Amino acid sequence: MKGSLKIGRLLGIPIKIHISFLLILPLFALSFAFASTSLLGFTLGYGGLPLADWAKLALGLSATILFFIAVLVHELAHSYVALRNGYRISGITLFLFGGASEIEHQPKDAPGEGLMALIGPVTSFAIGLAFLPLWYLFSGMSGLGWEIATITVGLTSFYNLLLAGFNIIPAFPMDGGRVLRAVLAKRLGFTRATSIAVQVGKMVALAMALVGFIFFNPWLIIIALFIYIGAGQEERGTLISQALDGVTVGQVMTSPVSTIGPGASIRDLLDKMMIEKHLGYPVVDGGRLVGIVTLQDAQKVPVDQHLVVRVGQVMTPQVMTVAPDTPAMEAIQAVSGKNIGRLVVLDQDRIVGIISRSDLMRVLEVRVAERGQTRGVN
Repeated sequence: MKGSLKIGRLLGIPIKIHISFLLILPLFALSFAFASTSLLGFTLGYGGLPLADWAKLALGLSATILFFIAVLVHELAHSYVALRNGYRISGITLFLFGGASEIEHQPKDAPGEGLMALIGPVTSFAIGLAFLPLWYLFSGMSGLGWEIATITVGLTSFYNLLLAGFNIIPAFPMDGGRVLRAVLAKRLGFTRATSIAVQVGKMVALAMALVGFIFFNPWLIIIALFIYIGAGQEERGTLISQALDGVTVGQVMTSPVSTIGPGASIRDLLDKMMIEKHLGYPVVDGGRLVGIVTLQDAQKVPVDQHLVVRVGQVMTPQVMTVAPDTPAMEAIQAVSGKNIGRLVVLDQDRIVGIISRSDLMRVLEVRVAERGQTRGVN
């Protein structure tokens, strides 16, 4: 997810926070600090306590961090089951609406998706239930310290139970939408099940937005928009995956590959681009791939330095590579996820081709036309 900062690693999975998380964190902290709402017996904030504002803020921030740790555990549960079923997870990101496990590779027809989706709400429900006895025990104690403890465990219990209930709503991209697809797929097939689950998700989103407008609740409207957009993205992703089923990188790559050496000048590079109409080249030194250079790299060099600066000085040494038998869908996920324009194709350390984002899009358009699909692939 763009705009994210890596903060650590758990179970071998990178943990990141998105910039939107930094915006929502103080809002949660302020709400917990100064609210004193009571709901179903839970006191959902420290506002009614005889404490200084700074102490309430500290408690609100602590409760917020505790809640988002629980959100992280929820996502780790998803990721653990996903890894056991052959998925590849590129990271877990905490953002505005909670958390998301980023699937880098999804096996065909999403095996184990039902369990993978269900385990998250089950984990949140278990956390909520685990804190209930403590909340009940602490609520019978007297004293300010016990009151603080009661509110803290009550907040944790209440919002984890709420998180579990919200995520089980049968609407993409919520966990409940994925459970619904997994159930439908057993009878209707993966593509048809996705279409139905997506439409259910969009209807739920529209209903939530309507309620939000009626009761002037902007958060409900924002969440509804998030669900509606997420449902559309899921449908597009499935259509793309089905359209590219069976297509490999080797079938669509450009070969042979024009390369350039690290000692060539930027002027040589630009002349080569003008003649060959390519905007990026693998950089090869002694038959070995050492980097990749693009027009954007060349544009960073002042014009009066074009004859002096060498390709090796501006190239990117870390090159994303794929094998000829790599599925084309994985190549699309790589260029999209890493926001790069092209991949070098290697066969036993030998450059055999190059594949660009535009190559993949052209192949996708042709396959979609062959299948008569017209929705959701742009």
